[in-house]
Amino acid sequence: MNLLRSLVWLILILFVGLGATFLVANEMVRANLKPIRPVLVRDTIGVGSHTLTGTIPVSSTCDEVTVKTEQVSSTTYALMFTTWREPHVPLCIEQEVTRQFRTIVFASSLGISFTATLDGEPIPIAVIPDVPLHTASTSVFR
Repeated sequence: MNLLRSLVWLILILFVGLGATFLVANEMVRANLKPIRPVLVRDTIGVGSHTLTGTIPVSSTCDEVTVKTEQVSSTTYALMFTTWREPHVPLCIEQEVTRQFRTIVFASSLGISFTATLDGEPIPIAVIPDVPLHTASTSVFR
């Protein structure tokens, strides 16, 4: 009888421990999940070029960002953002801040799409086309 009672208590303690572990682990995972907002990219379209500008979030006040572009198909270009730590900043605060970027892609004015990565991981982007009036009016006559 004592053995059965000890076994029941052991099973009860195991279930409570597993439940508590699950709840703590679940909260830790949920705390790290941020809503994924797309990076807004303004695409100023010129004759044969796209000037891409915007801001991208980084995780600390010491983080900086560079952007490179790569043609991945005849109609698709990848924006590859890379973060790096500025070594000469005296105090780093771990909070999300934004950094500006600007790059130019030389490609057809129409039918081009863009993808993006941040430190090798895919990120969502929303490209907002901007056609200056002087470009739109002069390209009709070319």
